[in-house]
Amino acid sequence: MTLAAISIATAEAGAGEIPDYELAQMAVRDRPKQGYEPIGYRFGPHFFFPSVGAGFRYDSNVFASPTAPRSDIALIISPALTITNAPRFEISTPTAFTYQFDLNADIYQFRTFDSENRADAQAKLKTRWELAHDMTLEGNFLAARKHDERGDTALPLDAREPILYSDLRAEGIFTKTFGRFGVEMNANVRRLDYEDVPTFTGAPLSQFARNGTIFSAHVKPFYEFSPGYRGFVRLRGNTRDYEGSGILNRDSNGYDIRGGLEFAVTPLISGSVEVGYLSQTYDNPLIAPFNGLSYAAKVQWLATPLMTVTLHAERSVAETVTPDFDARLDTIYGAQVDYELMRNVILFGGVKWKQEDYRGLSTRNDDVTQLSAGIDYFMNRHLKMTLQYQFQDRNSDLAIYDFDRHMVTFGVKAQY
Repeated sequence: MTLAAISIATAEAGAGEIPDYELAQMAVRDRPKQGYEPIGYRFGPHFFFPSVGAGFRYDSNVFASPTAPRSDIALIISPALTITNAPRFEISTPTAFTYQFDLNADIYQFRTFDSENRADAQAKLKTRWELAHDMTLEGNFLAARKHDERGDTALPLDAREPILYSDLRAEGIFTKTFGRFGVEMNANVRRLDYEDVPTFTGAPLSQFARNGTIFSAHVKPFYEFSPGYRGFVRLRGNTRDYEGSGILNRDSNGYDIRGGLEFAVTPLISGSVEVGYLSQTYDNPLIAPFNGLSYAAKVQWLATPLMTVTLHAERSVAETVTPDFDARLDTIYGAQVDYELMRNVILFGGVKWKQEDYRGLSTRNDDVTQLSAGIDYFMNRHLKMTLQYQFQDRNSDLAIYDFDRHMVTFGVKAQY
C-alpha cells in the first residue's frame, strides 16, 4: 500500500478511525499511521501527493570489484509525485474507474567517482475498471530510463560507466467470475533499448544485442472451494525477440504451467503457492534449452500485532544477453521482518539468497546473498527519516565476478 492510499483516512471528512482489531489484521507496512499521513492536495476527485527525499549513501565497493574495492559517498535526491482517485480508506462508494499515477526519480552524485553519476526516472500508471459486479479490467503501464547497477549480472565488467537503458511496459488483466469459478487472462509486452558506452580503454562497447521485445500471456482459471481457499491453474507462454544475430542470437520461446493455491488460513496467515513445469527453447542451436521444475510462493504471517513476517520463493528463467553467457535459471529464497517499535517507528530486516545457473560458452554458477536492516522514523506528517544497512556478496565459479560490498544509507523524506 502506498502512502498516497493510506493518507485518505484523514483527508476524507467523516472517515473515522479504523478499529484496533482491524489494524491487528493488517501487515505492519500497510497500517495507516494516523497523525503521520501526508495531507496532499485535492482537486475534485483527484488527490496529489508530492514528496522529495535527500540522503547520503556510503558504498564500500563502488565498482563491485573482486580484488581492489574502492569506496565512495553519494548524494541521492529523490523527487516523487503520486496522483490518484482511489483512496483505499475512503468511506464513499468506490467509482467504476480508479487509477494511480506515480512519477519518481533518483539522482546520484558521487563525491569522487563522477563516472558513476546518474539519474534514473520512471512513470507508472495503474488503472482498474469495474465493468460489472463480476467482471474487471486492469491496465498497467510503465516508462523508465534507468542504468545497470554495478554488480548486476547484465553489466559488462569493462564498462566505464553504468549503461543507460529505456524500459517500456504495458499489461492488461481481465477477470471474470461465475460464482465460485472464475478466470483471469493476462497479456503484456516489454520493450528494452540500451545505449552504447565506452570501455575503460576508451573503445566503444556496443549494446545493440540487448535491445529486444518480450511478449507474454497467461490464462488462469480458478475455483474457490472453501472460504479463504482458492485453487488455480496458470498457463503462461512467452516470446523473446532480441536484435542480436549469430552467436549473439538470444531469441527464444517458452511456457510455464503451474497449479497452485491461494489461501487465508486465518486473518493472520495468508499467501499463495504454485508449482509446475517450465521450458524455454532458443533459436540459436548452440544454446541448450531449459526444462524443469518451476515454482513460486509467498506467505505473510502476522506473528504478533506488532510484527509481520513475509517469506517468498521463486524459480524462473532469466537471460543475460552477453557473448559469454546465453541464459540463466534463477532460484530465489527470501524473508522479511517488519516490527512496529512504536506507532511512528518501524524496524525492518531481511535476507535474500539467489542462485544463478548459467548456460553458455563457459560453465558458471553464482550464489548471491543479500542482507538488509534499518529503521523508519515518522517525525510528523511532513518528515520521515530512514537509516538502512545493506550487505551483498556474490560467490561465482569464475573468480572475476566475486565481490562483496557494504552500503549504509541515511535519508530524509519531506512530503505534503
